[in-house]
Amino acid sequence: MTARIWELHAARLGGAIRSTPDGGADVAGLILSEKAYLLAMRDFRPHQLVELVRSEGPHGAAERLIAHYSSPASPGAAGGRSLVAARGLAPTPVVKRSDEVPAGEAATGRQGA
Repeated sequence: MTARIWELHAARLGGAIRSTPDGGADVAGLILSEKAYLLAMRDFRPHQLVELVRSEGPHGAAERLIAHYSSPASPGAAGGRSLVAARGLAPTPVVKRSDEVPAGEAATGRQGA
């Protein structure tokens, strides 16, 4: 089994990033799919992502990341990719890349805001 990129990053960050049982990245309580993590690494360094989650909380960080990748100014958006909150039963937010979630099964930010 090969190591995920965030497992290498975690070694420098005291375990703030770890793998989830289903193969995602748990960044200080915010769950990102592998594709979402790789997209986030285009604009954020691992320590910046950890600090964002620690300062904003998992839900706040998810909203900030989703908003960032919804902006036309985002380098990641130039490739037609965005991040979405995946709906589910998990108490912590799960963020995926938009092409990983079937239409109608994603929340794209605050609902009713």
